[in-house]
Amino acid sequence: MDLEALYPNVVAWMAGAQRGHPLSLVIESVHKRGESSAEGVAIVAAFEQIIAILETAKPDRLPTERADFRKAKTWEDLLITRAELVAGAKLAQAGIPFDFGARSKSPQPDLLLREAGLGVEVKARRLDGLRDLHDELEDALENANADVIVTIACRERPLYFKPADRSDLIADILKRVSNGSYGAVPVELDQSWAATPKLRIVVQIVPGKPLLPGQRVFIEGGEALTGHLTNVESEIITVLTADEQKANQAASMPTLLLVDVARTGLSWIRPERVWAQMLAARLPENTPFIGAAVMVPRLDSPTVEIAMAARPNAAATEESLLRTLAGQLGLAHSGSGWFG
Repeated sequence: MDLEALYPNVVAWMAGAQRGHPLSLVIESVHKRGESSAEGVAIVAAFEQIIAILETAKPDRLPTERADFRKAKTWEDLLITRAELVAGAKLAQAGIPFDFGARSKSPQPDLLLREAGLGVEVKARRLDGLRDLHDELEDALENANADVIVTIACRERPLYFKPADRSDLIADILKRVSNGSYGAVPVELDQSWAATPKLRIVVQIVPGKPLLPGQRVFIEGGEALTGHLTNVESEIITVLTADEQKANQAASMPTLLLVDVARTGLSWIRPERVWAQMLAARLPENTPFIGAAVMVPRLDSPTVEIAMAARPNAAATEESLLRTLAGQLGLAHSGSGWFG
């Protein structure tokens, strides 16, 4: 497969990347397996389309984004950069002239809309306590070559699971496995900040060989979404009101906070229409941002939908900026917010 012919922009942006770049394994899979690597093809193709859109639009400081892309050491690094790229591509596809913000002693928002005088600050963060526990426990049992099957059951998924608490629980499980003490291990998480202050999970340990390597730990339940998604909303509000770095970037001009929630618990389950309504209902007045938006980008797609709402006490001129942006992006109106 001629990768340079199919994905010229990805190949160009990858030039000079360090060995072990997170996208390199995907590209290698596509190179070896071709179209049979369907997921890999979709991921690389999406990057290609995003980069092509941006290279055509030629926003200022695109080389800085290219450098961040090239320097990524982990998927977390790469997905933070991708969030800015896909947001920029959405603006470019809508014909909205923009530039990437300057990173100086007086930093600007990540995206600067030239004609509107509006900034967009992008926030991307992975937050999934239950998945963290699953992955770390899976690794620990693999390293111990343990012949057990472990099920983590809960009614509501914890959005955050303190690293020290995860380590203590995993150490306890390994000790039980070593001693042959199988059965149920009830755990109560103290999360006073959350919608459910005391959250119960049960870890069930049974003897048995894994059917496949790396498949010893399974998650059951987690279907109660009300408290979980309320916690996600609270995380967004924290960024709006208590993130000093983001606030400083919003101080330079009217700024919209755009949060990538694709890897924040089960946020992706909620439709954009509902996100727009919830943002409009919960946005605080004491924030330097004129409004907030969320997006759930997919690795296999070059486009993304967003939900957006204005701060309740936004000035008429500020709300007008967001209303105009919503119209340019083709967003539908939903209550006091927009989505699409």
